[in-house]
Amino acid sequence: MDGVIAKIDSPGLEIIIPAVLLIISLFPFLRTVKHAQLISILSAPIVFGLILGYFKYNNDLIKDASNNALLNSTPDQTKIKSPANPSNAYTSSKTCRACHPGEYDSWHNSYHRTMTQLAKPEAVLAKWHGTKLPHSGSQLKLEKKKNEYWVTTIGDDGTKESKQRITMTTGSHHLQVYWIGDKNGNLQHPFPFGWLIADQKWSPVEDTFLRDPESDPPDAKWNAVCIECHAVAGKPRILTSNKGIRTTKTEVAELGISCEACHGPAQEHIEYYQNPFNRYKTKDAKKVAIGIINPDDKKIDHKRSSQVCGQCHSYQFTPNKMDRYNNGPRFTPGGQLNASSNTVVVKPSSFTNDSINSKADLKKFISKHGHPHPGKEWLKDRFWPDGMVRVTGREYNGLLDTACFQKGKMSCLSCHSMHDYHDRNDQLAPQMDSNEACFKCHENLRDNLTSHTNHAADSTGSSCYNCHMPHTTYGLLNAIRSHQIDSPKVSTQLKTGRVNACNLCHINKSLKWTSENLIKWYGHEPVELSEDDKSISSILKMLLMGDAGQRAIAAWHMGWKPAREISGNDWQPGWLFRSMNDPYSAVRYIAHKALIIDPRLNKIEFDYTGPLTKRTEQIQNAKDFWTKALLNRDGLTAQPELLIDNQGKPIDIKAKYFESKRNNQPITLQE
Repeated sequence: MDGVIAKIDSPGLEIIIPAVLLIISLFPFLRTVKHAQLISILSAPIVFGLILGYFKYNNDLIKDASNNALLNSTPDQTKIKSPANPSNAYTSSKTCRACHPGEYDSWHNSYHRTMTQLAKPEAVLAKWHGTKLPHSGSQLKLEKKKNEYWVTTIGDDGTKESKQRITMTTGSHHLQVYWIGDKNGNLQHPFPFGWLIADQKWSPVEDTFLRDPESDPPDAKWNAVCIECHAVAGKPRILTSNKGIRTTKTEVAELGISCEACHGPAQEHIEYYQNPFNRYKTKDAKKVAIGIINPDDKKIDHKRSSQVCGQCHSYQFTPNKMDRYNNGPRFTPGGQLNASSNTVVVKPSSFTNDSINSKADLKKFISKHGHPHPGKEWLKDRFWPDGMVRVTGREYNGLLDTACFQKGKMSCLSCHSMHDYHDRNDQLAPQMDSNEACFKCHENLRDNLTSHTNHAADSTGSSCYNCHMPHTTYGLLNAIRSHQIDSPKVSTQLKTGRVNACNLCHINKSLKWTSENLIKWYGHEPVELSEDDKSISSILKMLLMGDAGQRAIAAWHMGWKPAREISGNDWQPGWLFRSMNDPYSAVRYIAHKALIIDPRLNKIEFDYTGPLTKRTEQIQNAKDFWTKALLNRDGLTAQPELLIDNQGKPIDIKAKYFESKRNNQPITLQE
């Protein structure tokens, strides 16, 4: 961690030492040469070494100046005392490496580490040098100068307006965004474009989120927003002088999510184990470590273990915002997420039926829940109407409402692993991507799986995850598995608008079909259905009528392999073409991705952020290509449940009817 741990660096030492060793190695031969030859032999490597050393010295000076400028313009990474325990302090991940090399390596390979990084070559993933990006009537010219990343803004008249250095990156898995330092302190301003890693393409940051297209583009500052979960023990400290000049003196223990984010500040731990006698006393690995906590230690209550993850993976209310702003988080691993740690988790499922009609109601609500009522708009952009979280990154909210957590001992680490994960994409422990995750507690289902699922044992219909943790959460231009374990119910879908798991696999089936099977297999109560719900594919109806978040989930499932295998793959393109002109750019992106899952259409190009005329032309070209493919197909028949005519095309009049009933209420899902 540059700037925190001092380094001994003698410029040119790598060149000078070999030169000296070379001279020493020549000593046995020097006795046999003449004086003039001796001078030549000795002087040549010395002169050569001095020249190389000079260039190395100057190069190091330039590197040091560049690195110091970067450090001065970014949040100060320093030794921070814990507000909850001032006698303890954060010491950085590098202090863990010597004693815990295996754990250090697994963490170093994780996406947690690279959540936020200094903008250096090993961190920046985007195609940078030579790229030109249009922005607000100007052009952004990107350049890489040695190890520095720069952006020059050029006006429409060709004149240079500004030149700024990129200072930090956030993200390294799906999306990477970039930050520009402020001249007054270390405030980080957003660069307007992000890098879509899988696509290897630039996109305006505003189009990498599902947001109301009529709303203002986001202008979040890293120090005020991202710092809470993308760094360790961050103190924003954004200040304004009496002259109105804003300065920022943000401090963090470390950028990214490092060892101490999960184990707590380690100074006491390090000081204790520096004593060899203490190390000998505690050599038994079963004993709890001194000065830190291990969330995966079986002696730690599953609720406290999960709160370590919950400090970031939840929606929260901060009772004392100024304390958080100036002193950083009071929660430390092993503690409680509550008012005493200045962090209260918002749990809407506990107040979905509460009404606030007076000051007395509000006072009673705050007393009961520990925070004010967040308001309908705030909830709409984050949760389904029954309180289930609908946005990724808040998995702890889902866990809190799961019976396995409430009545059992399920924790985040029941499935995920801090260090023994088999794939860094989701950090699942070995075999936890299968039904083994559930068989640990539900062993009785291992040999009776088909009687429980009514599907073949080796089918996707017998996957516990698919039925009880379906992809009903949105995030990062994808559908993500819900982390609230639930069972599919048609009545819940009618109440909340959240598609049930059955119809997310059987995307060609109606709610009536699902209801009949749930009644037959599990004794569900019959529900009253509209004529459309009896006759039209539930997921198609959602694609045409739902809000933007629902449409995104529906489009994603049209490209989901298990759903396509079960429900056929010839009817989706016609509907996805329509979604590729959705008002919400995120829906357009997901629809195109679902379309090109089909190998016959995987060459279709589409600029989801392009102007309407360009998008319309690209969609029409794709339609023409697909129409020609359909002409070569035999046996095409009408599919009323999918609103498909006997030529394999969507019935336009039906589509417009359902689209006229669309939920066009503005929505911005707050990832």
